[in-house]
Amino acid sequence: MNDWLSIKVALVARAYSELNIMQSCEQMDKRHMKPSEVELSIVIAVYNSADCLPELLAKLSETLDKTHKDYEVILVNDASPDNSWEVLESLVPQYPRVSALCLMRNYGQAMATLCGLSHAKGDVVVTMDDDLQHRPDQLLKLLAALEGNTDIDCVFGVYRKKLHSGYRNFGSKIIRRLNTKASGLPHNVDYSSFRVMRRPVVDAILAHGTQNPAISSLIFAVTRKTMSIEVEHAERYAGSSNYTLAKQVRLALDNIANVSLLPLRAVTVVGVGTCLLSLLVIAIVLTRYFIGEITVPGWTTVIILVAFFSGAILLSVGIIGEYLVRVLREVRGAPRYVVREILIGSDFNNDSGITAKTFAGSDG
Repeated sequence: MNDWLSIKVALVARAYSELNIMQSCEQMDKRHMKPSEVELSIVIAVYNSADCLPELLAKLSETLDKTHKDYEVILVNDASPDNSWEVLESLVPQYPRVSALCLMRNYGQAMATLCGLSHAKGDVVVTMDDDLQHRPDQLLKLLAALEGNTDIDCVFGVYRKKLHSGYRNFGSKIIRRLNTKASGLPHNVDYSSFRVMRRPVVDAILAHGTQNPAISSLIFAVTRKTMSIEVEHAERYAGSSNYTLAKQVRLALDNIANVSLLPLRAVTVVGVGTCLLSLLVIAIVLTRYFIGEITVPGWTTVIILVAFFSGAILLSVGIIGEYLVRVLREVRGAPRYVVREILIGSDFNNDSGITAKTFAGSDG
């Protein structure tokens, strides 16, 4: 009898021990979550924002904790000339769910964002700016809109009132209209770099493999099930904007040429138009010649026609050249970006909980 009681006590003790082990493992798994279990990823390209980063991560962590989701924050340093990377090196150990990547050279915001997307593991992925003009608390609105519309693949946060300078607001409006027309974007949906996407959209964007990514245009190339909601726009927390008028124009040209054939079709239309105009001019000149109205050949007409057609030819060659450069970039097989260094948040590292510091080669 005593032996039987001892066996029962031993079995109960063993079961209790196994239960404690299972609970400990669950807690450890939660502390050291695997990337595949991430529900929400935040991707941020970093450039000249060393003064913004501490406040950005503090507010972002406060907001994300309210979501009660398993999240990760990925910051991609686009070879910033200031001490942004040094600041990230000091911040990553303080935030176990934050990881950082440093690119070998400056590739531009779109490519840095693409790099972050390729490392994001969340079922839902958010992209936002690093200067706190995309307010972290407004992120909850985007997530609520996506969760409340199961048929929507992407939600853009657009500003009720922009706090940029006048020239930049005007330039953005013109460029946005050009992009909308050239890319065939829906007129009822506005877009910005403050966006939340479902996993299939992110995977489709990465599958494009383009050397000249225009994220918003790629989203619309993947899906038209998008929507935009109004969010509050904040002033830049520190420093000045990195987007000059020249960069905005360059970005607009990239967006148009990367996803649209409109410029080439415009060249075709101009070519057909100039041919028809030339036939009309030839007909008029021959008619006047045969009826005797032209006695002395004038140089004015020749100069005008030469200048007009020379300009049209040079413009056409320039537009075609833009496409040829992009074709060259796509076919030469160069990596889209090269990652110099990676800092992994302790929640996504090994059991030691120590932030990993590794080096990475080309990606993409």
